[in-house]
Amino acid sequence: MANVTLIGAGSSAFSMSLLRDICLKPSLADSTLTLVDIDERRLNTAAALTERYSREVKSSLRSRAFTDRRKALEGADFVICAVKVGGYGPLECERELAGQHGYYRGIGDRVSCYYGGVGAYHQLAFFERLAKDMEELCPEAWLIQTANPVFEGTNYITRHTKVKAVGVCHGHLAYRRIAERLKLDLGRVSVQMAGFNHCIWLKDFRYEGHDAYPLLDDWIRDESKAYWESDRYEARVNEILAFSDDQMSPGAIDAYRLNGLMPIGDTVRSASPWWHHTDLQAKEKWYGPGGGFDSEIGWSSYLREKDAIQAKSLALSTSIGSLLPEYPPVPSGEQHIEIVDAIANDKEACLQLNIPNRDAVEGLPDDVLVEVPVLAGARGLQAIHVGSLPANLMNNVMIPRMLNMERILDAYVSGSREGLVLWLMNDPRTRSYEQAKGLIDSLLALPWNAKAGEHYR
Repeated sequence: MANVTLIGAGSSAFSMSLLRDICLKPSLADSTLTLVDIDERRLNTAAALTERYSREVKSSLRSRAFTDRRKALEGADFVICAVKVGGYGPLECERELAGQHGYYRGIGDRVSCYYGGVGAYHQLAFFERLAKDMEELCPEAWLIQTANPVFEGTNYITRHTKVKAVGVCHGHLAYRRIAERLKLDLGRVSVQMAGFNHCIWLKDFRYEGHDAYPLLDDWIRDESKAYWESDRYEARVNEILAFSDDQMSPGAIDAYRLNGLMPIGDTVRSASPWWHHTDLQAKEKWYGPGGGFDSEIGWSSYLREKDAIQAKSLALSTSIGSLLPEYPPVPSGEQHIEIVDAIANDKEACLQLNIPNRDAVEGLPDDVLVEVPVLAGARGLQAIHVGSLPANLMNNVMIPRMLNMERILDAYVSGSREGLVLWLMNDPRTRSYEQAKGLIDSLLALPWNAKAGEHYR
């Protein structure tokens, strides 16, 4: 049995993924899933779906729901954090303001939603409060950190608190799209990926035991151009955008050419060269019609789709029909419950997780979190040594990304507004100190950033 507490349970789609996974684990029978959200309506939706689904699949899972986080943390064995403080409305306003200062589509990572606001303040402050609560109320619990920014957030927790924390993402599964495009049998494919969260690379790629990179090179030479010109690749811009294939886009192949390894999943969006993202025209060149997931076209569609999913969850929670057609009892592909099962029941598993490096990736500090294959079990988490990465990749992507994280955390820990300005000075779109300072001051003057404005002096 395990007491699993989900913070941010109002995201019903994610809650249902975890619910399906825990119900499919006989070794976790009679466990408790505790749902937490400050939005009472969303929490009630998630709770109703959880109770009905457990009943339908005849699970002995117990469930509880709280708006008070501290009450929910009492007795927790595992805490899953999936919180996006403030939702997406303020982020979109900040993105528009940044555009007025010369920063197309906002500041931060290439994908600015990962940071959740200027300097990641609101997310980092929440992670800090959560960790302090855990130190007091469930000091032996594991924190499974899935809320962005996973890289900055989990680094902060492991360095500045006593909480046992691990970062989790599902972006690594995008390697399957490479295999599918190359017409490879997934059952005969083996991979090893390494890097930072949202900055992971295909370190080893094999098919039937042999290096499969030559197969990718053949596809690039012989088939890529025809694919990019085909209807299969073209994004259809309508009410629900069918996004182009970022994983096999010209942008992904260009990053492979420059760095020596193929970027995987969200890496294509967040660690690709800055010149892919200067404007919509550039995005369309590298990521297809519509500019890919993070353009003004793609992102607007994504937000509409999120609203539609939430509305659908609400309707399902009050319906009288079966939930199984919408949520079939099959594994979701997420790793959160796999971690719980491995640690709670000593069922050793090899997972793709974010933990302190400790020489897993050569050339990176031991205390920096890396996303690598990890052995999970009752003894905890142990990273598998993956060796070195190509010099171009280390010098031009990995080390700059690590330093970006260090700047954000240093500014947060010291409360330095100047630190935020200097962080923004490293953005290639910055033309002057005054431009960067003007944007930081404008962002921190927004009403929802009042506490951030007091923090960064």
